[in-house]
Amino acid sequence: MISFFSRHRKPIFIGTVAVFLVGVFVGLGAYMFTGDASGAVADVGGRKIPYQRFSTQVNRVLNDLRDSGTDIGDMVRRGAEQEVFREMVIEELMRMQAEELGMSVSDFELSAEIQSTPAFRDGGAFSPRLYYQAIWNEFRMAPSEYEDWRRKARLASKYKQFLFTSVKVTPDELRSYYLSRQKDFKSFEKDKGRILQELQQEKFMQVANYHLRQLVARIEIKNYLDRMQQQRPG
Repeated sequence: MISFFSRHRKPIFIGTVAVFLVGVFVGLGAYMFTGDASGAVADVGGRKIPYQRFSTQVNRVLNDLRDSGTDIGDMVRRGAEQEVFREMVIEELMRMQAEELGMSVSDFELSAEIQSTPAFRDGGAFSPRLYYQAIWNEFRMAPSEYEDWRRKARLASKYKQFLFTSVKVTPDELRSYYLSRQKDFKSFEKDKGRILQELQQEKFMQVANYHLRQLVARIEIKNYLDRMQQQRPG
């Protein structure tokens, strides 16, 4: 479901730096326990993930799947909910770690993101009218809510970027990786760039998984989604 979801999901219309975590930390659910909380889909270290925001994102994903011709049955809906849930929990964990490291998102960064978003521009210029209209239509959020969400998301992305830039590949590692997939080095120079990116991504997945598992080991995560799905009719 993760790969299917990722292939069919339209990206949020925010052009920010993001390091993808598709396939990372698949076993997250094993570390959670079910509880109950009004208005929240999860509690991550005492910080609640609002059900309304979760529901809005799930509905956007399901609408995108419908647009691609996918039949929305119970299995697809539950899979989409689990994937959105996992992404939101990972984002919260990353944001908390970024804060511990002293990272922050300035008002200038946030303003630059918003004003450069194509959906908020009219004739090449930022339009407050389109901004208010778009965030309400897409997310059912007021500007203050949307900006708080984007600030948190950018902070999580900074931590992901920090992890990604920490990945180093030596020439010997690259050659060994290449040789493990090819019989000889005839095409090494031609394929070097592509192979380097592939190895960097593989190592990043390993690093991200390790850090996420460390975070989950010390941060209490309460999962309210399972109970909600169990109580749904049908």
